Amino acid sequence: MIQNQTFTSRYFNGVSAVPEEGTVLVNGQTIQFTSADTNHKISLSQFTEFHRTHNGCKLILLPDEIKESPTLEIFCTKEETKLLEKTWIQNKKSQSHASAFFYSIREMNPIVLGLLSLFVVSVVGFFYFKGLELVTNFIPLSMDKSLGDSVQLKMETQFEACDSKATDRFFSEALKQIVPSDSKHQFQVSVIGSPIPNAFALSNGKIYFFSGLLNEAKSQEEVIGVLAHEIAHVEKRHHMRNLVKAGGTSLAISLVVGPGLGNMEFLETLTEIGSTILVLKFSRDFETEADKTSIEYLKSKNLSTDGLLSFFQRMEEMEKGENESEETDSATNAKEETSTATQITDFLSTHPATKERMKTLESLIQKGKKGTIKKIVSDSTWKEVQSTCLDFKKSDSK
Repeated sequence: MIQNQTFTSRYFNGVSAVPEEGTVLVNGQTIQFTSADTNHKISLSQFTEFHRTHNGCKLILLPDEIKESPTLEIFCTKEETKLLEKTWIQNKKSQSHASAFFYSIREMNPIVLGLLSLFVVSVVGFFYFKGLELVTNFIPLSMDKSLGDSVQLKMETQFEACDSKATDRFFSEALKQIVPSDSKHQFQVSVIGSPIPNAFALSNGKIYFFSGLLNEAKSQEEVIGVLAHEIAHVEKRHHMRNLVKAGGTSLAISLVVGPGLGNMEFLETLTEIGSTILVLKFSRDFETEADKTSIEYLKSKNLSTDGLLSFFQRMEEMEKGENESEETDSATNAKEETSTATQITDFLSTHPATKERMKTLESLIQKGKKGTIKKIVSDSTWKEVQSTCLDFKKSDSK
């Protein structure tokens, strides 16, 4: 504790921008400022904030949100600043139990405090995101339908459907086989004329298959496997869960970074990057869950589970082949790369055919009954399904 020491100082009264030059006498728990015109005696515990400066310290009397606060600047050495801060903290700790706890934390070693903060944030974050999972349970399924309906309207204006009697028959029979008997969703499948080997589902149960996937499929099993995967996304409410988690993540990061970022664009960028990374992780987790659930659907109906695995394996091989072609003959095949490699890469970005995913699928398939190969439609009808939108594909490649 500093006793009867005098320091050069200056006092800002919170009204005038011109400070009063004077001296400060520190005597235990009190500070006495003296200048040519004034004499202030203030208890150390009255100061709400203590900040170190390059040439001493600064004590602020009132919280920022009240009004412009009177401020006392003291010019002293680093060691004297540490002693002053220690004296100020001891005075603040004596005010209440809450103050004692808060200012005890402030006295902690920065490294220890950082590790403790990281631990607390991790624990709170874990339960926070677990809580977000529960939030979806309180959102009615009608919200999923409304969300899907709004997207469907946009889809139908932007893409050309090329459904046929063969595709309608195939997917109608496939849905009867795969959709769980207790499902609360109404599923429909439509084919979009596009060479991209992709498929996706909306939260209202509407599933879209791009004709490229049907054209490239090696068997009915592959298409059935992909269909089961998309049904799983809807049944597990991945769209709504992802929406809730994305919103919750953005809110959490904004609260940590703080509101009113002003011109600190790097903090805004950090918030966006953090949100994007976490949302992508959620998407990958949901893809894994959809894989597992689709295998369960197929096994429960005694359907073969090999099709889904073989399809993703082929997509992975096609991506590798296109990447090699891009390196060796990029100038000659620029147009083909744009239409094929990029499309497959886009597909894999939402349906990641990683080695870990393949291993998971293989282990799931090996467990329990394998299932039998069942033809949903006859060979002739399947050929019609596979030739869907071929005219569109040819015209698109010209």
